[in-house]
Amino acid sequence: MARSVNVAVLGIGNIGGEVARRIASGASATPSSGLELKLVAAMDRGPEQAAAAGIDPALVNPDGVGIVDRDDVDIVIETLGGAQPAADLMIRALAQGKHVVTANKEALAKNLPAILAAARDGDAAIMYEASIGGGIPLVVSLRQILTNNRVDSVRGILNGTTNYILHRMEDEGCDYATALQGAQELGYAEPDPTADVEGLDAANKIAILGTMMAGEYFHPERVDVTGISGVGLEDFADARERGGTLRLIAAAERRDDGSIALSVAPTFVPNTDLFSRVVRNFNAVEIVGDRVGPVWLHGQGAGPDPTASAILSDVAEAAIAGSGASPTMNL
Repeated sequence: MARSVNVAVLGIGNIGGEVARRIASGASATPSSGLELKLVAAMDRGPEQAAAAGIDPALVNPDGVGIVDRDDVDIVIETLGGAQPAADLMIRALAQGKHVVTANKEALAKNLPAILAAARDGDAAIMYEASIGGGIPLVVSLRQILTNNRVDSVRGILNGTTNYILHRMEDEGCDYATALQGAQELGYAEPDPTADVEGLDAANKIAILGTMMAGEYFHPERVDVTGISGVGLEDFADARERGGTLRLIAAAERRDDGSIALSVAPTFVPNTDLFSRVVRNFNAVEIVGDRVGPVWLHGQGAGPDPTASAILSDVAEAAIAGSGASPTMNL
């Protein structure tokens, strides 16, 4: 008989709405896990989002604190976006011993020490696979490699919006403004695309990965960031003459003295490099361990379906393994 797990979703926009819909409709059922997820509450401003997500409007409440404090909530899924109030709500839930699954890289990256401390104090899991690579199993792969490897570098294309823009500029010869408009029309880029195109989104992600890699907290402000808004067609022409292309590469690399350098920047990629073949809104990451060597991961890094898949996998792992599921960071 399946074990029932009560879940609350904070934020029912594109991602949270898809997660809530799957849970409410029973589409999240995973017979192999032996779990039956039950949606007991959702945080949002009103019933409109609930209707769009196909869930009961009676479950929707704008009071995030009230939802987190409910005795019948076992796991909190946080998909609000932004640093606050998301971070405070995650900390509150963890301190009460409730597992938290998040897709929010900004809240996580900027508040990692406090979030991890709350998880330890509450003996609860903080799971964040969906916050970095969408549907790519990046966090779990890095965690596994770290168990018996010194990881010397994590490099990758961690933002699908910028990769879509750069690929269109490369493939179609359209300028930056045209490619950005196309990304906005497809929903890849927000009306205000600053976080994506200026590299801030990728900086949050590589700060989290660098923290995992080093066991030392890196605030996103410690990442050396250059966005793609200054990239022009002449830069692609130059790259083509040199036998390559341009991609926005986020990197955490171990220096000779053991310290970690973090960066996000448009980078020349030779045509022989696998990153040159990552197109449209896809993500790709290379992890290099001293024993395992290079490990390559590639897949959809954003969108409701792949991100919801990662979230629900984390929910199942947290419910089954408890606090032992939480990716370890020795801060």
